[in-house]
Amino acid sequence: VFSASDEGTTPTLYTIQPEYPEAKSTGLTDVQLLSISRQGELAVLTHAHFVGHRMFRGTLARMPLGGSAPREILEDVEEADWAPDGSGLAIIREVNGKSRLEYPVGKVLYETAAYVSDLRFSPKGDRIAFFDHPAKYDDRGKVSVVDLAGKKSDLVGGFWGMEGLAWSQDGDEIFFSASAAGAN
Repeated sequence: VFSASDEGTTPTLYTIQPEYPEAKSTGLTDVQLLSISRQGELAVLTHAHFVGHRMFRGTLARMPLGGSAPREILEDVEEADWAPDGSGLAIIREVNGKSRLEYPVGKVLYETAAYVSDLRFSPKGDRIAFFDHPAKYDDRGKVSVVDLAGKKSDLVGGFWGMEGLAWSQDGDEIFFSASAAGAN
């Protein structure tokens, strides 16, 4: 399951099946995939509109993999990730001009006048890693972690072009892609 913006800034949800390895549109346009739970439930943005770089904002919704239409939950969300047990979602949204990382929804763990992106739960569900950017929609920044009490730690910084973040299976390492200097 993935989203792609074939026409530039309008995402469409696609699937690929092992027996038929060609991407097939689900027919859901303006839908951006955010996360898939271990139980196979999708967190998506509906009414997704392009904000900048590779970022979209829309209405957070849940839907079963290969199932019914999305069930909308909350407007003005940018990103989300499922807790490891599938019990809830951590989100990033903008409120009063500030970028917020919330878990559960409504409980602010971190807030900045710049912005945050690429949140991912640790395998144990006790921390959330994310990119903390120094300026609105600038892809430079640092890798940070916040625990569920809101204690934030900066791990490493000074990178450009930050995209994509994942925890190792044991939760001891965080992998990310970025450039050490400039756009290369």
